Amino acid sequence: MLVRRYQCQRCAAITMVAPRDVLAFVRYRASAVVMALAYLAEGRASPWIREQVSPDRVLGHEGRRAWRSPSRWARRARGLWPIRAGPDEDDPMRLARTAVRALASRAPSPTGQLLEDAVAGALGGGPRA
Repeated sequence: MLVRRYQCQRCAAITMVAPRDVLAFVRYRASAVVMALAYLAEGRASPWIREQVSPDRVLGHEGRRAWRSPSRWARRARGLWPIRAGPDEDDPMRLARTAVRALASRAPSPTGQLLEDAVAGALGGGPRA
């Protein structure tokens, strides 16, 4: 991944510039995270989600049983994108559903396909938080 760094000549602060699809502190691109959230919202099993989304083909024992990243991403969705979720939502599936619907509503040209619209909304639907 090509990430450019620029240093301010006045204060020496460093700014990194990356493609829009790169999320801060997340190993996967935004489109992969949205796909995982959409599958989680559908109630798919985490090993199946990993098989669809992750490029890793060699997994340890725990990796074959479960993949915790989609649940973590569902809990972090409000920090990854400007999404508002209800205050008492703790269920990762409900959080994922809320996030996917919110991202789909931000699609520049809605197609009616929830996953496609959510990916488009995550990549180009308005300003990033």
